Amino acid sequence: MKKNIFKKMILAIIAIFSIYACSDRDTLTVENQGAPIILDLSAESVVLDGNFSNNPAITLAWQTATYSAPSEVSYAIQASNNAEFTTPFELGTVTQSIRTVTYSAEQLNKAAQAIGLPANVSGKMYLRVISFLGTSPRFLTSTSNVTNIMITPYELVYPSFYLVGDASYVGWTAPNAQLLYKKSNLSYVYTYLEQNKSFRFLGQQDWNPTNYSIDATGIKDAYRYFKQVPATITADGDENMKFSGATGIYKITINAATGKQTLEIAASPVFSYDIPSLYIVGTVNNWDAANPLEMTNKGPGVFEFTTTLSAGTEFKLLGQKSWGNLEWGNILNDNAGNSGFLGPKGDNGNISFEGDGSNYKITVNLKAGIYSIVKQ
Repeated sequence: MKKNIFKKMILAIIAIFSIYACSDRDTLTVENQGAPIILDLSAESVVLDGNFSNNPAITLAWQTATYSAPSEVSYAIQASNNAEFTTPFELGTVTQSIRTVTYSAEQLNKAAQAIGLPANVSGKMYLRVISFLGTSPRFLTSTSNVTNIMITPYELVYPSFYLVGDASYVGWTAPNAQLLYKKSNLSYVYTYLEQNKSFRFLGQQDWNPTNYSIDATGIKDAYRYFKQVPATITADGDENMKFSGATGIYKITINAATGKQTLEIAASPVFSYDIPSLYIVGTVNNWDAANPLEMTNKGPGVFEFTTTLSAGTEFKLLGQKSWGNLEWGNILNDNAGNSGFLGPKGDNGNISFEGDGSNYKITVNLKAGIYSIVKQ
């Protein structure tokens, strides 16, 4: 019995000395002693070709950054349109002390677009490498010298967006999801949104393969897209966004540019869609707003009218027999055309149509923000 007690006392003393010895060790301090140095850029200039987007475009190599103790160094590669890197774009990172990276034509093209280099024009892209330890946050960062390359980017093909959800007029019906009007990297629509209801965007009129939602914690990784949204938008579950604004007509704007991916929602100057009458004014009546063509009211915000349309027809839609606030035309200011999308006063152009003298049915849906012209 005494022997067991003695053994326990010896073990306790050893444990105490072990703890003391561990606490008395010197702290290992790691310091950065040298920045990475870019040694080689595989080309001085490159013309990117969208037909071969997966082909290698450039390879960048650098001398390792040095630290006072053996460390696994990571590197971030950044691009900018100026040598000061006022608004740098990060092409990517490499880990495990790798000191070379190759970027495809598509990757380099997205970087060029993100820093504002115009398509089909040679422009200067500045490059640098930043070394760091850790992941989040990065620490002991050190910046390389700056080099540059002349880049001729190609025009990017931006995604199309389709609105779906019970916050929208189409509901949760993917085959009826509402397409937005696309102009380069920007997509627009004036449409109905309902308060405290949910929605998201699809990349097609189907649930798969592409969905777009807010880039927020809890949302499925494959759905996370919008990096900036208005205060009226919050995450809802693991797929959707919830709209908290007042029910009405809003202008939705999506910027799909690389590094942007923003969603804006602003109240339309014509906030209601349920008006009693809608009129057509244009070449069909010599632009006489006092004597317009009255459309047939088919339900809240929906109107129809059948008439003869010839080549060079142009018209707008009025909610009164005058040039008042209730006015709609082809979406976007001074944007004459036949897009099928409506814009209110101050953000529209004439609806232009090349008819052949036949009868055409004009259908307008102010709630959806769309119109159609169909030959009868």
